[in-house]
Amino acid sequence: MNIMFVSVTERTKEIGIRKALGARRSSILMQFLVESTFLCLFGALIAMPVAQIVVAAIHTIATSVYDFEAASAVSILIPLDLLGIAIFVSIIVGILAGIIPAFRASRLDPVEALRFE
Repeated sequence: MNIMFVSVTERTKEIGIRKALGARRSSILMQFLVESTFLCLFGALIAMPVAQIVVAAIHTIATSVYDFEAASAVSILIPLDLLGIAIFVSIIVGILAGIIPAFRASRLDPVEALRFE
């Protein structure tokens, strides 16, 4: 959410110009919601392979250090249904985290936004 507030603040003049040229509140709102959602989605997609590598490393270390034969029978792959749920949750979090900054961006007064330094 904080990065979206920073994005709105840094792009205040751009938003003001777009509104002065006739952009609708809904288009500005959607722009920031989509941006927030993509940030969360890309974060999840980057985190998934990293998590798989970490799980595999922990499994390898645990089986070698503790010499636990039953651990070798446990699958270290993260199930696809959990990955799907993680993607869905990241999309929902992206939408929820982007709502307030998107509303703030869509409600900016064009004159005040163009004066913003």
